[in-house]
Amino acid sequence: MFLDTGMPPHGDYAKAFPKNPALLPYIHSYVSIISEVEDTNEQYITRFFPSFMTQFVFDFYGSLNEVLEEGSVQLDIDKGTYVKSGIGTWMDFFQKESLASKRLVKSFKVTLYPHVLYEVFGISPFEIKDESLSICDIWGKEEGEFLFEELEAMGTAEAMIAVFERYFIKQLSKKHLFPKNISPYLMEGHAYPTLKTLSKECGYSERWIQKQYLEVFGESFKHIQNNVRFIKTLRLMNSAVLRGESNLKFASIAYQCDYFDQTHFIKEFKKFTGLTPSYYFHTFREKIPLSWLW
Repeated sequence: MFLDTGMPPHGDYAKAFPKNPALLPYIHSYVSIISEVEDTNEQYITRFFPSFMTQFVFDFYGSLNEVLEEGSVQLDIDKGTYVKSGIGTWMDFFQKESLASKRLVKSFKVTLYPHVLYEVFGISPFEIKDESLSICDIWGKEEGEFLFEELEAMGTAEAMIAVFERYFIKQLSKKHLFPKNISPYLMEGHAYPTLKTLSKECGYSERWIQKQYLEVFGESFKHIQNNVRFIKTLRLMNSAVLRGESNLKFASIAYQCDYFDQTHFIKEFKKFTGLTPSYYFHTFREKIPLSWLW
């Protein structure tokens, strides 16, 4: 499976947010691309890093791109739909070689907040972590196929968003509710320094909270906490690049993001990206704005 892919980062793409305000707690963003690729050579595009969102990806032509997971597992992106819970490994994204002079591209990706798969569809991300699933596996075969067909018929990003939101609102009316109204604590629980602190704050046992994290997010409290901390470091580094800074004090980043020390920060960063912080900042930096968009 792949994470945060499905739309080639070349051509004309657009990023948008929910049009219906009622969907803001559920849908983080949309990314669409409707374009034509004339470069038919095989080429490396970029590297994607774990987020901890869930992605629904619709590819309406396929056969353009492939991904390598941590440098080894290959997946061709064919026409169809893909689902992935957002905690995973880093991926390299390639454009495949083609004999055709031009290739059409049309893709649509919906990024959902981490609790949505469980709350709206009644499925734990833990259940799908290592599975290759389509939208039909999540939404139901008939409804999933209708959704894909309607999206495929749309000619603009705005029209695709309108279609998706109509289907999503219908699904939302049947949503699965959190037990014991603990959802506010689950949404922000990883901001607490320890599981024990969160347990005292919300009044539930550590064991029960841990079970809820596995069910709702598909990972442990600590894993979610580490993932969120990584995202914070990536944002700080990317912001420094966009400000035009040429040097960055990694010890300061480690301190701001609550790592034990700089060595711990470097080890964790490499686990999530396959790169050292220095290499990412100084050598990989030309791809940063594009990588973070996805």
